[in-house]
Amino acid sequence: SSGINAEYGDSKKVFNSYSGTPYLFGIDPFWNMAENKLTFINSYKMKMAVILGFCQMMFGVIVSLYNYLYKNEKLKIYCTFLPQFIFMNCLVGYLVFMIFFKWFTVTPYTAQPSLLIALIGMFLQFGSDIADADRLYAMQEYIQPAIVVIAMISVPWMFGAKPLIEHLYPRIRQASYEQFENEGAEEEEEEGGEEHHGTMDMMVHQGIETIE
Repeated sequence: SSGINAEYGDSKKVFNSYSGTPYLFGIDPFWNMAENKLTFINSYKMKMAVILGFCQMMFGVIVSLYNYLYKNEKLKIYCTFLPQFIFMNCLVGYLVFMIFFKWFTVTPYTAQPSLLIALIGMFLQFGSDIADADRLYAMQEYIQPAIVVIAMISVPWMFGAKPLIEHLYPRIRQASYEQFENEGAEEEEEEGGEEHHGTMDMMVHQGIETIE
């Protein structure tokens, strides 16, 4: 009973120290008295991990743009940076948007849709109607399919556009191959072997970029 009284005394102390104004940033200590504190804190940590991870990935993509501009590699800007930027914002960026939208608009008196269910439903229930309990904002059933289509278009764009252009325009392919040579690729003596090796290098490189 002493343990129960001590726990009750700590909760009462927290309650008496509460000023009545919620925290603007961070976790309010008053959540320690909530019955769903574990569920709330785990959900909060997951959302913060998604936001910080998205910011880190976007930082890397934007830095790559500055590298392409510095090296005057316009083909990589249009065939690598743009599809990466579009794909990331259509999926992870859209999830970050829903997180902030739910934080600022959803109240205890309105519907509280699950963001995970909404993200999965974008693919498994493509183009279907959204129930009112799962609706986060107006026109959601029309906007989400468009986002999925744009994201899916960016995948073959990122994988095939650059090798295809380099195959159709030998000068661009030769310039790209020379760049790989400068970065440490082995030289080929015969011209035919050089073309095959350069094309395969580009396809493998774009495949890695697409998977990442």
